[in-house]
Amino acid sequence: MRKSTNTSKETENDFKVMQGGALPEKVVQRQFAEVKKEWLKNLQEESAIRRESANLRSQIGSGMDEGATSSDAQAISKLRQITDRVAARKLKVPGKLGGAPGAWGMYTLNFTPPYTALGTVSSGQQSSVTGSPTISATGVDNLGQMTCSVDTDIKKPSSGTASNIMGVHFKPLFTNATARISFTSEIAFSWYVNSIRNKVATSSAQGLILLYQYDGSFVQPSLRRGALIGWNEYAQNKLDFNFISESGPTWHLEAPVSSSHFYFVVFSLTCSASGEGWPGSLAGAQTILTVPSITVSISANPVAQA
Repeated sequence: MRKSTNTSKETENDFKVMQGGALPEKVVQRQFAEVKKEWLKNLQEESAIRRESANLRSQIGSGMDEGATSSDAQAISKLRQITDRVAARKLKVPGKLGGAPGAWGMYTLNFTPPYTALGTVSSGQQSSVTGSPTISATGVDNLGQMTCSVDTDIKKPSSGTASNIMGVHFKPLFTNATARISFTSEIAFSWYVNSIRNKVATSSAQGLILLYQYDGSFVQPSLRRGALIGWNEYAQNKLDFNFISESGPTWHLEAPVSSSHFYFVVFSLTCSASGEGWPGSLAGAQTILTVPSITVSISANPVAQA
């Protein structure tokens, strides 16, 4: 039994060496909280813009060209101002990696749950809550599973955003290399929007995989980003919904990496909904993302000799 225990410890130690070593978890989690705060800020701004534009569109009568009222003109002017704000946004350019070539070769890291490099998923985050929506963000660490859910209040106006994250980290052993990240997934989600009397209902969700460079702090923006789940539903005087449950494909993400940096593979899940209460509008969004395994393959980039 002692030999088996020693073998298990040796295997674990070998994996940690190939992973690139340990990081101070509390510091990393605190720093990534700032990154997540920026995500949510951007997401909330986008949701607010969509809600504002939807409400303004609902105020514009059918005869915009003939006999438009002063209320129509005001709403049209505000919609133009929204367009100007969106058009004026500046893009952040991802940083480029450099470095001298190192030894040539390849190795693979196989991660299984829990993925707690950024903390537990058992309790996520709630934000932008107005009124009394039914809202939750939970997960099961040992399954690599995250869940978020928002349902608007039946009686009164309400809205909210639920989000969760999980991740792993690694540090390449090669000076100049390529990381190929692949993972399997199981996805389930549902959404609904129901509206009468010109009241607006919205439902949205986003599931992402992101690769961040870490140098004592997280480098913004992410090096790579891929969307696994996404919808953005708007309803005015209609009912719409969808339900999906499926085993997702094997996803891939590839990026240049270097032994000079740590890297974090991050999964994020966010759900949002807004409604005015009934009779008026109701909305909901629910998503479950399960990641049974994550594979990180590191390949040194060969350099042609003159």
